[in-house]
Amino acid sequence: MDITTIGRRINDVVYARSREEPVILLDGPRASGKSTALHLLAARYQTVVFDLDDQPIRDDAARDPGFYTRPRPSTKSGMVLIDEYQRVPAILDAIKERMNVSCRPGQFILTGSTRHNALPGSVQSLTGRLHRMEIYPFSQSEMAGTQPDLIAKLIADPAGTVERIREKPHTETREGYAARITKGGFPLAVQREGTARNRWFDNYLRQIVERDIPGVARIRNKRGLSALLRYVAAQTAQILTVERAAAAAAIDFSTARDYLQLLEDVFMIYELPAWGRTLRSIVGAKPKIHILDSGIASRLLGVTTEKLNAKEPSTLTEFGHLLESFTVTEIFKDLSWIDDTFLTGHWHTHDGKEVDFIIETHDGSVYGFEIKTGSRTVPDVFSGLSALRAFAGTAFKAGFVFYTGAQAFKAEDRIFVLPLSALWE
Repeated sequence: MDITTIGRRINDVVYARSREEPVILLDGPRASGKSTALHLLAARYQTVVFDLDDQPIRDDAARDPGFYTRPRPSTKSGMVLIDEYQRVPAILDAIKERMNVSCRPGQFILTGSTRHNALPGSVQSLTGRLHRMEIYPFSQSEMAGTQPDLIAKLIADPAGTVERIREKPHTETREGYAARITKGGFPLAVQREGTARNRWFDNYLRQIVERDIPGVARIRNKRGLSALLRYVAAQTAQILTVERAAAAAAIDFSTARDYLQLLEDVFMIYELPAWGRTLRSIVGAKPKIHILDSGIASRLLGVTTEKLNAKEPSTLTEFGHLLESFTVTEIFKDLSWIDDTFLTGHWHTHDGKEVDFIIETHDGSVYGFEIKTGSRTVPDVFSGLSALRAFAGTAFKAGFVFYTGAQAFKAEDRIFVLPLSALWE
């Protein structure tokens, strides 16, 4: 796969928002394509990129951050683009000084591989003037060269969108889904195959543990951190109990909790919170844990495409969890291109009803998503969405079951079934 020909949807969104926002921050996992996106934006703005991963530039920026944040009169736009800004946190103070002079739109675009709120004092330094956006590894639609924008369409017109999908053939196989899961979306991984891809994953994980996380906080037990990450991979798409995670990694509870936060800070994992405007006694309040990239999760678990296709009992469980994390991340990618804000979460009742992913829009409308590995549906598949419909009342606008079958259809009142491949086909 030639990754240089893959267009990034986020670029057009950034370009539009730079007309409204003085500072835009693109943060996301290392090697997710942030630098490439920034250089493409630099060409569009006819300006240059300062890469703080470059040691001489980083050292100079630490000595004189003001030089790197002043407008560039030699460029057409005057825009300042800084890659991996978190390597020199003093850059934020220099940007704040510029904001004190003028908050006109389109002054800075930053990228970072560490969550902004993980840096000391960074949240306060640009409050109200920094517009944060997440950039993910490639989506399946970006790699396919399509722009279905399925989630936006399902929110705007659930029944009409499903009806239009019914007219199109969907031919993705279970084997095809397995291949997509184990490949993931990191640009430098998807262009490799077999041993070369595994080697890239191993080097990436080593760098996260030995360089990126120690760059955020002092790590006393790297072996324990690696063991914790492997345990979390085995628990992806499940509710994580920190006590069990700590025991599995042979570290204490407090250390496990801190390490989980650090793994989230560098975008290895994310916690999907329990949804509910008011969490009632019948509803669980614990978050679900997800590995951000299914290729990374597969490598941590030692799962190959061939193993997922073997359909052994243990593998069927792994396939289900990996497919859920894969799909939830694809939905997040779709949401990152929509010019609106949403509340997201999962829903789980103490009597066993659950919905894998929920979107609540700014007006309180609720949309539920279930992810199933089967190519056929049975009545029990809809029990979670039916319970959510009763729980949310008129706020429930639609529920969707993504499955590995080929046909889209309406199952119940406001509940629909869709091929998972509709996200990119």
